[in-house]
Amino acid sequence: MYASYGYYETTYLMGRKPKIQEEDFQFWEKQAERVLNQYTFSRLASNLGLITTEVKACTCELAELLYQADKSIQQAAEQGGVLQSYSNDGESGTFDLSQSIFTEEGKARKTKEIIHRYLGDTGLLYQGV
Repeated sequence: MYASYGYYETTYLMGRKPKIQEEDFQFWEKQAERVLNQYTFSRLASNLGLITTEVKACTCELAELLYQADKSIQQAAEQGGVLQSYSNDGESGTFDLSQSIFTEEGKARKTKEIIHRYLGDTGLLYQGV
């Protein structure tokens, strides 16, 4: 594991309420690890000594993003889809979902932003030899 639930709860959250419950954390932490391995060319998986506080914090934030996105998608599916426009008694409106982090494109954009914020200056994202 790149980040334990103990780290998530005490160090990363610093007293804030957890978005991911302990029983779900291991799954979402593993999903975040997979994403990080894609961006770091599996350097972290092959050398656990590279797991710094930046990597742990990045893992926690990614796990939260992935958890919240999945939860949002499930809720939308249960309700018949995401409401994009409405009309009621002469009033109507449309929601722009293109910037939402809960679309696949938005989630990918936010994932990249998180990873570059934490690991951009660590050398872990470098593609060269």
